[in-house]
Amino acid sequence: MEPLSANDITVPASLPQTPKPKQNQGPPVVESTPMSRRCTTHAEDEVPKRADVVNKFLEDDISDRFEVSLDDFATLILDLPADWQIRDDFTLLPDSEAVKDAFAAYLKVAIGEVDGENQKRKGMAGHESGLYQPLANLLNSLRDGEGRRLGNDIDEKIFYVQDPRPVLGSLIARKPDLGGIYIELLKLTKNKKLSDYLAKKKVVGVFWGLLLYFIEVKHEQGRFVGLNVKKEGPSSRSQSDMLPSIAHLVSQSTASVPASTPLNSTSTSFGDEHRPGVTIQNRGGKKKTVGILTSQDYQERAEAERKAEKVLTPTQGQHLTRIQCASYAKEMLSKGFIRSHAVGITADDTSLRFQYYDRSKVVESKPFNIVNDEVKKLFMAMVCQLNKLSTENLGFIPNLDLDGFDHLRNPKQLKLPHKNGIDPLVGSTYAFTGSDGRRRRVKITKVLYRAEGIIGRCSIVVEVECLCTEAGCDWHEEGKATTKVMKISFPSMTRPSEDGLIGEARSKAESSGDLWALNHLPEVIDSITFPYHEQTTVQGRLKKHLKDDYEERVMRVTFLDKLQPLSDLEDPREFAQVFYDVLQIHQWLYERVGILHRDLSSGNIMYRRKNGKVYGVLNDFDLSSRVRDMDKGPTSKQRTGTRPFMSIDLLNSDWEGGHLYRHDLESLFYIMLCLACRYQAPGVPAPEPRPYSEWFSGTDREVSNDKSQFLLNAFGKGLPVQPYFFGFKQWLWKIFKGLRLGYTRRPLAYSNPPASETDSKAWNLDDDEDSDSDSKFNYEWTTLNKRVSYARIRLIMAFFEGQPLETRWVGNPDY
Repeated sequence: MEPLSANDITVPASLPQTPKPKQNQGPPVVESTPMSRRCTTHAEDEVPKRADVVNKFLEDDISDRFEVSLDDFATLILDLPADWQIRDDFTLLPDSEAVKDAFAAYLKVAIGEVDGENQKRKGMAGHESGLYQPLANLLNSLRDGEGRRLGNDIDEKIFYVQDPRPVLGSLIARKPDLGGIYIELLKLTKNKKLSDYLAKKKVVGVFWGLLLYFIEVKHEQGRFVGLNVKKEGPSSRSQSDMLPSIAHLVSQSTASVPASTPLNSTSTSFGDEHRPGVTIQNRGGKKKTVGILTSQDYQERAEAERKAEKVLTPTQGQHLTRIQCASYAKEMLSKGFIRSHAVGITADDTSLRFQYYDRSKVVESKPFNIVNDEVKKLFMAMVCQLNKLSTENLGFIPNLDLDGFDHLRNPKQLKLPHKNGIDPLVGSTYAFTGSDGRRRRVKITKVLYRAEGIIGRCSIVVEVECLCTEAGCDWHEEGKATTKVMKISFPSMTRPSEDGLIGEARSKAESSGDLWALNHLPEVIDSITFPYHEQTTVQGRLKKHLKDDYEERVMRVTFLDKLQPLSDLEDPREFAQVFYDVLQIHQWLYERVGILHRDLSSGNIMYRRKNGKVYGVLNDFDLSSRVRDMDKGPTSKQRTGTRPFMSIDLLNSDWEGGHLYRHDLESLFYIMLCLACRYQAPGVPAPEPRPYSEWFSGTDREVSNDKSQFLLNAFGKGLPVQPYFFGFKQWLWKIFKGLRLGYTRRPLAYSNPPASETDSKAWNLDDDEDSDSDSKFNYEWTTLNKRVSYARIRLIMAFFEGQPLETRWVGNPDY
């Protein structure tokens, strides 16, 4: 990055100004308030483990879905060639005898056959599990019209039956009914060590990294995809206030269950007598059925869930199905290999729907019925095209070499034992060309953080070591590779880049003589941005088609020097110094550089140690903004912040005042509060029930209400600080009182207030004001009337247990 101009070296940056008020009596309005209130994130060490909790956040992701025609889905998402109707590899499918037989077999169990005498249908499946194998056979017949192997192509894919076994790799048992994998996975049985491992652990299936796409099956005559639905009466349970029954239904999958692991076709028996299977027809016409193991407990629970679904209305059923499908997509994007998007299909008898999930949008095709001949031809072509897509076109990021080979295509080299379960990223390598033009390859040694969710920047943070063997590599010291941090994320294209903001701050520190600040800022080694091409990527095509309804994102890979997490600290006073340092660098960034961080969380506060002293570091500038740009419009359609630490204002959908610096100070309070009250010692959780757990599992509204109750309840029980962190109690209590007074004495922000103070008195609106200083005509919204300001919080935090902490810099006393 180029250094700042000479003018910036000699002239201090002007202090950021308080945003212009909407009216004299109301809060400031910042025009960059995100258009969407969604996508606040979890704290990295507090991800919910219950299905009903996770489903709340999935509802946010699917609420802004976009529906397109089946033709548009085929071209935009699957990149189906425009001339598919005249190409033999697509047009010959409907005439294939194998395809005709597979379709007939599926239709027989989906809708049955009409009995000529009594007009009743016979042969129809009793419940959805009866559709699994016929549907898998149908989809597999669409590879070449005969269901045969296409040769030795290791990219060939196959559909298989997953239910009732959950997929390995997530803490919540998720089990799509069918999945798509590379056919080479069926050779896993040749790996005796793996077979023995599976038998010992009594697990089977695939882990999320191996799943290419999913299929959710229903047997509701199209009602759960929105076809064949009769109008629901006024007493229908389709109203949103009746949807908790759906959350309860899905939460039944939260019981502890064995993990599963890559697909196995051995004859190893786990005591199951009935096994669904996948039938493959080889080139010579010889058929082979590969068994997918099940167990009685999974079958019983799956049957209970299917019975529970029968009582749902069509609206509830569609909602439940969308949640289920979104949960599979979330796991594929969050628990498998690094992906930008995922694809799935919902099949409700003869009614189907395609779904697509990426970091910006959920896109669905309109539901369709494969009984229609023309629709059936398009459906066949789409499945055939799906099988042709490369791993990159299926969302897997390029240049990631998985553990020295590709698990997806060649699983025979899968390593054992799995020390910490199967983590597909550890041991894999990533190749890239740096900004200096040098080609590098790094090995992932540890996963530090993976964001949960579908929509958003969804960062993946890992430790890496350079595998470069060239002399003079600056990623080595004394001939040994040094550990660096690699972050892969999907930020909005319009948002300022993290490396650019950090570069600005570091240049400002050097040019202005504020060298102390360098110890409290992360150091970016390199950063590469990959935009999505308009024609060759699904994201580019969607942006062109949906225009402003689609948020354009990029994939950004950033390399940084390694920092230490808070959990590595052992002395409470060092914790205090780190928090005080973060307050100081936050103010310096705001005043001297004009940058507002906007995402303080426990994972973004780190430290480095030099000469035995700790220096708190404010990390992760992905969501930061330049103050001067915050009134020019939104830089993203997503609200920023980590939900447990977000201020009450930002959690409130009625707030229109934008992101103020005091919101970050409120976040700092919640970070210190949760550390001091939820942990007995660093990294040691307090006994259950731990305080403030609702903040880590609730929606924006629920967390906002709970925090309001916490701050404003006159009968609160105080702050349950653990003995190890008792020294923080004075800090926390003073900041708590400031927040409480600031919020309780804040005047109402009327949308159409009295024009003058005289009119206000005539309306008797000031009769219950506590003091003249809190009058709506002179209330200072930016700092809750100076109760939550830099100056006040610095005054509180400058001393810890009666002893001064190190003050690195004295900021403007007016802030």
